Amino acid sequence: MNEYQRLLAYLKILYHNLTTLHRNLVKDGAWFANHKQIGKWYEEVASEIDDLVETGIALGYQEPGIKEAVLEFSNECLPAQPRGPEESFRLILGYFRGAAGLMQAAEPLVPASVANKLQEYEYEWNKEANFKVAAAIGEHAHSGGEYDDD
Repeated sequence: MNEYQRLLAYLKILYHNLTTLHRNLVKDGAWFANHKQIGKWYEEVASEIDDLVETGIALGYQEPGIKEAVLEFSNECLPAQPRGPEESFRLILGYFRGAAGLMQAAEPLVPASVANKLQEYEYEWNKEANFKVAAAIGEHAHSGGEYDDD
């Protein structure tokens, strides 16, 4: 499995983990807003999976199935259990940073146009992680880049 395929496999696990966190969020005073936000994130991941899998197929890469994804990232598979917002957002912070890192690792394998697409996705996941999620759990944002707030 090359780095691009590893990215696709990780995104499948990320999607599953976000849906699990979405459905099992508890003891949250801002439950409605946080539940909705986590839902938006897994929808974004689903859209990126579709885009990047189809791009990968066009490049000649075989899509990793869920079995390969679980085998590759078994330590990242999140069990379904109730979690409060602090734990949920700490997990999400790590997942988003992990996705951005895998996108960066896949860039050398693809044409410039696809690398640019990966960089756009990286930017968005880093912005979500380093500013929005970090702020939600009281962490200071990581320096090293300008982000437009939306």
